[in-house]
Amino acid sequence: MITCEEFFTEFADYMENQVSPEVRQELELHLSHCRACHVLYDTARKTVKFVTESDSFELSPTVSDPIIDRVMAKLRTDLS
Repeated sequence: MITCEEFFTEFADYMENQVSPEVRQELELHLSHCRACHVLYDTARKTVKFVTESDSFELSPTVSDPIIDRVMAKLRTDLS
C-alpha cells in the first residue's frame, strides 16, 4: 500500500481524474485505510464542489496556486 506522502504526490491529479486506473486503485485503497488522507480528500472534494457550484467568485491561478501550495505544505508537515 502507498504512503501518505505518495498519496499527496498524486492527490491533485486524482482530484482532476488525471491518473491511470492502476494509480486510482492504489489511491482509493489508501483512502480506505487512512483516516487523515480520507478527511483531506473529503474536505477538498466538498470545497471544490461548493466553490464551483456557487459561482460566487473566481480566483486567478496567480492567486489560488500559492494558497494551494501553502495548504498542501502545511498538510504534509502536520501529517509527517
